Amino acid sequence: MPLEVEVPKFIRDNAARGLRYHEEGKSGDGVTDQTIREARDMAEEGRISEDKVRRMGPWFERHQGDMSAPKNDPDNEDFPGAGAVAWLLWGGSTSGDKMDAAKWAQRESERLDRESAFYSAPTFMEHNTIEEALAAVQASLAEAVTTRDDIAAKAVEAAESHKAELAARDTKVAELTAALDASAKVVAELTEKVAGLESSAISSSEQAAAIAASVGVDPVEVPAAVTDDNSPDAIRAKFLSMPFGKERQAFFAKHRKVISAVR
Repeated sequence: MPLEVEVPKFIRDNAARGLRYHEEGKSGDGVTDQTIREARDMAEEGRISEDKVRRMGPWFERHQGDMSAPKNDPDNEDFPGAGAVAWLLWGGSTSGDKMDAAKWAQRESERLDRESAFYSAPTFMEHNTIEEALAAVQASLAEAVTTRDDIAAKAVEAAESHKAELAARDTKVAELTAALDASAKVVAELTEKVAGLESSAISSSEQAAAIAASVGVDPVEVPAAVTDDNSPDAIRAKFLSMPFGKERQAFFAKHRKVISAVR
């Protein structure tokens, strides 16, 4: 009895879609009775022959270019074209990874090859001694173990590579976070210094007023006509007379050296 292989759900679903389109007359004239029969096996029974599995990969490779036709694009209003229907009947997907069925068939073919090699290995009856038969079985087992270890090693390598990429990203995020924290600290320190300078300036003004009051001297307002608005005293006086707010901060930033100079 020919060996049969169970197909995954996505292939069953794709074949069922292809059969519906075929019944609607959208499969064209190139689809054979054998393709329809095998599509029914996939959609209804969920199984296909080993021969079908081995034919799937090469078929998808030959017809991959057909899927670039406008009618075979799922977003096209004329979808599906005959090529897309045939693709579905063979179990292929028309969106996402269109070669998913081909990749599955390739993996199954490789699995069948390994099983065939294992079961065709020399048996006890084909050797003159038990030692020879045992050596042959051990050799087959060693080959299977090597294959398994190679697959496991590749999986671990891929995982480690991904882990290294994540670690590098985490390091970069930590560096950027530290830089932001440092910048915030500098801003806080500068803000504190500005506040201190403003407080010192206000204190000096209050002391001057107190001294003037104690000696009975009234502040003398300098006439605007003879006032030099660009002189250090004029700049300081203007700064002290300004209300707290953004305008005062901007004025301080512009005349920082003059306002902060020791008199």
